[in-house]
Amino acid sequence: MKVLVTGAAGLYGVHLVDELVKRDDVSKVIGLDNFSRSYFESDPFIQSDKLKAKFELVKEDYCKLGTKDLDDFDLDAVIHLAAYISIPESMEREEDYFHNNEYGTFRLMQALVRTKKWPAMIYASSPEVYGNPIYTPMDINHPMLPRSIYAVTKLAAEKHCRAMSEWYKYPVTIIRNFNTFGENQDISGNAGVVSAFIIKALKNEPIIIQDSGEQTRDFQYVKDAARAYSLVLRKDNSLAGEVFNIGTGIQTSIKDLAHKIKKLTNSTSEIRSEPGRKADLMSLEADYCEINKKAGWEPKFSIEEGLERTIHWYKKFIQ
Repeated sequence: MKVLVTGAAGLYGVHLVDELVKRDDVSKVIGLDNFSRSYFESDPFIQSDKLKAKFELVKEDYCKLGTKDLDDFDLDAVIHLAAYISIPESMEREEDYFHNNEYGTFRLMQALVRTKKWPAMIYASSPEVYGNPIYTPMDINHPMLPRSIYAVTKLAAEKHCRAMSEWYKYPVTIIRNFNTFGENQDISGNAGVVSAFIIKALKNEPIIIQDSGEQTRDFQYVKDAARAYSLVLRKDNSLAGEVFNIGTGIQTSIKDLAHKIKKLTNSTSEIRSEPGRKADLMSLEADYCEINKKAGWEPKFSIEEGLERTIHWYKKFIQ
């Protein structure tokens, strides 16, 4: 297989590229990224002999891809990770989020349905599409009540993918990623809570939690998440048309997360609270039974194991 990964330099991307190049049935991985975010390393990819033999980096905005570009790549699959991902930023840069996340995905799907080979499409979505939980764990049939521009763009992009699947029978699979953390997370000011807390803890600076910190998230380690995408990637497209959640099925409060990170880093950071952002979700927890049943996936890393590995990586850059 030849596989295109959009957003290849991001948190998911570098670990997924590493996962894919190790597969015997993958002959080439094309990683596409415009490097619009900031990372600790200018070359974030996990170096290996397999990477050197199979990987090609294309520095480009995925929104600019046309049918000819996709045909020239001669692809068997596209894993579409590229997106702007900050919830508060989406409420300030509404049009940017619409154009990048929704309209960009719409254009990509329109280009794909005109390709000669019809490479399978795996779209990376978010549990933010569900909104505040009516029940937990949240299964794929949970009502969709998005509460931010980011969430709306992810849901709308899902619908553009599904429309092509329904109308043309184009092979599309959607994976909703619950809160993922790990090495190479964005540090541009829109970082996830885990990376933000780790950086503060390693610097012995105050760790700020919003409101009481009782709000919960389902934190999964990125190696588990990358493996889920790899399992869904099958030559026979047997999982086309499916929607999956990936997560751990375990809720961890933001307050408990702060204390775990403080303990694991031996930090002297003070943990403080401040008023939270509007429309923050009170809890998230994944029901991942569908992907477990149909692809055999389940998480292998505990939150502590994932945090230890992530902290070890961050220590290389923060003294």
